[in-house]
Amino acid sequence: MLRLALSLVSSLQTGARLKDTVERSIRQAAIVVAAIVALLFAAGFGLAAGYHALVQNGFAPPAAAGLIAGVLALIGIVLLFIGLRKSRPRQPDFVNAPAEGLAMVDQSLNKAMKQVGPMTLLAVAFAVGVLASRRR
Repeated sequence: MLRLALSLVSSLQTGARLKDTVERSIRQAAIVVAAIVALLFAAGFGLAAGYHALVQNGFAPPAAAGLIAGVLALIGIVLLFIGLRKSRPRQPDFVNAPAEGLAMVDQSLNKAMKQVGPMTLLAVAFAVGVLASRRR
């Protein structure tokens, strides 16, 4: 009985956490896609404006196109080096680990209380206490 109650609370908590994570990830992905599309349009208009400005200031059209292509190649190489650079792995923080663990437990209890109610959690805690005292 106790295992069933604990597994129910655990599965509800895991399901809710998974649902929240998926919804947050979808929302963030949509925002990133919209930002990338806007940046691509801005880059296209900026390149066209730069090309026309170069042509109007005396550059031949092939020279203006070559200059724009060179700048884009330079930007691409810089971004490639930034992307390939190895980042140092973050060292675990053993000083704050107990506080972070307690914060996670507190968040989990709050979510479980919101989902199943405080009386259900109190009943499960009481049942655990009774079964623990009988085992001794």
